[in-house]
Amino acid sequence: MKKMLILCLVVLTACHSKPKTPFRILKSEKIANGAKLGVLVNSRINKQQLVDIAAYIKSDSSQYNNLQLDFILPGNSYENKGGVIVYATATYHDKAVIAPADTVKDNDNNLLSFEFMGFTPEKAKQLLTLNPQDMADKQLLGRFIDDGTKTISLIYEDKHTDGQLYILELDSIGKVIAAIQPMEVTARGIKKMVVSQQGDYMVLKDSILTMYSSADYDKPFRSLKQNL
Repeated sequence: MKKMLILCLVVLTACHSKPKTPFRILKSEKIANGAKLGVLVNSRINKQQLVDIAAYIKSDSSQYNNLQLDFILPGNSYENKGGVIVYATATYHDKAVIAPADTVKDNDNNLLSFEFMGFTPEKAKQLLTLNPQDMADKQLLGRFIDDGTKTISLIYEDKHTDGQLYILELDSIGKVIAAIQPMEVTARGIKKMVVSQQGDYMVLKDSILTMYSSADYDKPFRSLKQNL
């Protein structure tokens, strides 16, 4: 009997071992009968990896009847005026009220709902191969996927025209929906790419593309990390 009890404890510990995929809880806020957590992951991981993280957090947060996990990618910041972009979400509802969307089971047989709000890893990988033919002679500075607008922005530099920059915004099938030649302005040592007549601009630094609105020049609106 004692050996059986030890075996059960080992099994339970294994079920709740920390996932191999790195993650970090950035923010927690209360919701009805529970909590909503912002969970940062290092890359665009698959559904099972995200569910494994959700199960681990749930086992450590069993006091909450409702638990919503919003997965976000590096580059995002809660300090941004536009908030963060959630690319996937997992939600445990009160067991007494099973929702129709609760169709996924974790390793502890708990039901939850799961949805990719943005692009799956497979689709993102496809988007990151896009390189329009008419930009072939220009240097690619970065690809930036925006799960919020379901687009990808490509930034190029033309070495043959005094470093003129080009920004292409493509939709999910690779069609160009916006093409901009930004005006470069340096202010207080910061290189800005002005992308609208109103003065909206972008800053590319340390592989992070940060967007600013003309309504608030100094507060970032949205930020995206390259190649995610």
